[in-house]
Amino acid sequence: MKLSWAALGLVLLAPLAVRAVEPISLGLALAGVLTGYISYPRLYCLFAECCSQKQSLSRDALQKDLDSKLFGQHLAKKVILNAVSGFISNPKPKKPLTLSLHGWTGTGKNFVSKIIAENIYEGGLNSDYVHLFVATLHFPHVSNITLYKDQLQSWIRGNVSACARSIFIFDEMDKMHAGLIDAIKPYLDYYDNLDGVSYQKAIFVFLSNAGAERITDVALDFWRSGKQREEIKLRDMEHALSVSAFNNKNMHGLLITVTSLVAEHGL
Repeated sequence: MKLSWAALGLVLLAPLAVRAVEPISLGLALAGVLTGYISYPRLYCLFAECCSQKQSLSRDALQKDLDSKLFGQHLAKKVILNAVSGFISNPKPKKPLTLSLHGWTGTGKNFVSKIIAENIYEGGLNSDYVHLFVATLHFPHVSNITLYKDQLQSWIRGNVSACARSIFIFDEMDKMHAGLIDAIKPYLDYYDNLDGVSYQKAIFVFLSNAGAERITDVALDFWRSGKQREEIKLRDMEHALSVSAFNNKNMHGLLITVTSLVAEHGL
């Protein structure tokens, strides 16, 4: 690295000497400097976003963001904090992290995704390692479902190959074709690798309006019983969400994410 910086400094600070150098020789010298710069990961990551840049996540920072930015969502705070911080701190997770966030439009599902992304990558949702899919935008035509499946699987495989800690956010899951959900499901399970690629460090976040009415019903029942909203536990919602997902023909694949959160994180 010192040699590369020295060579680059010589080129920048000695213009008179450069004029005396043959163009081909100068080109080769610059090529050598740039090659050394690009091939040296730590140096390259000083100027560009790298997958390996952030190997850890601050639980305190995540909690601070959730407490200061997310209101009226005590269940989401607990789930996100425990699941995300626990997953990132585990050097050898057995399966990818899957989060399924349910509720009406405007309840903060996309906002939570943004908080998660920003706490893992500085670029947040704009990071090269965070990928957002909206069902009605990216997969609008049922007639193209086979093409969409191939493209989606290729996109997931290619990006996880490039960065194991890739984040995939799927919005409007209740509107996504069941065939596309089936295309995603293999990447969520307990596999060391699929076709030579390990997905165990990847993160999948599913956003859906499915279950919103049931969530409202549970909250209303607690209110009628004279209980505080904060007394609602995730297990109180589990059955309601499972029934809603089961009744939605496009949501069967998300049942695994609802139950996995309860089983894996003790929520």
